Amino acid sequence: MNKSLFSENIALLKHRTTKTRNNKEIIKNLLDKYLVKDMNDWYKVNADLIITDPPFGIKFSGKSTNYHRNVNNVVNGYVEWSVSEYGEKIQQLLECIKRNLKKSGQALIFSGWNNSNIIHNKIIRFQGLTLRGKMYWTYNFAPVCRKKPSHNVYEIYWITKGNRWIYNNRCSTIHCQRGEPNLSTLNFKRDYKVNMPKYPTRLPFKLLQCLIEHFSNKNSLIFDPLCGSGMVGVASYMLERNFIMGDLNKNGKIVFKHLLDYYLNKKGLIQDQKLLTWWKK
Repeated sequence: MNKSLFSENIALLKHRTTKTRNNKEIIKNLLDKYLVKDMNDWYKVNADLIITDPPFGIKFSGKSTNYHRNVNNVVNGYVEWSVSEYGEKIQQLLECIKRNLKKSGQALIFSGWNNSNIIHNKIIRFQGLTLRGKMYWTYNFAPVCRKKPSHNVYEIYWITKGNRWIYNNRCSTIHCQRGEPNLSTLNFKRDYKVNMPKYPTRLPFKLLQCLIEHFSNKNSLIFDPLCGSGMVGVASYMLERNFIMGDLNKNGKIVFKHLLDYYLNKKGLIQDQKLLTWWKK
């Protein structure tokens, strides 16, 4: 591993982790930014950036053994969307995005391949939002397979509300440190956590770091109406952005609390680096 690169990434957030170590009051205040709330009940958030990963629509529970996790650690209450209602739910999500974005705001919507066509068609037909492009996130899947790890791809839809938006040419992850900032394909491994409460699905810190740094500035307001584990909030805070988010599943807030403790008090960025390679040994 490139030691200078690793040190640079850790130094980026060092002052945040030092400041918040064992600070229960700050974690308590951050927990108040996670509301147990339906996406249809959000109005006038006035967000600069929305990042959200909607349910898959594939009868997903996150508790299958092929995910290489202790199912006892996975919290209950995940709300899946059925295939029959998926189009209607995406329409509601787009309406939520439109009424909660600034005029210069933008959104990033994650999608697995199963229902990507539904999301694409809904965005194209939606009045008031414009599809600017699409990115692909490639990641490791089912790392229990040591000899031949599987890989998967997420699509990320980039949409804007108007003709003005924020975009920064470079970020501080390996995505930009090891070459030109090509945003067509992002290669970030999943940072699987062990012996912690888990949400059925969670985006990795480094991926969110890349997107947040490219599509927002410090003190920007970031919003996620389908936040699950609350990882968007964790990354936003660590990168000195404001955030507000919500989810129907109250158990997601339990995971969020543990993630805050992990990253703010237990050197989570260093632990993530170790977890990315443990399964290769």
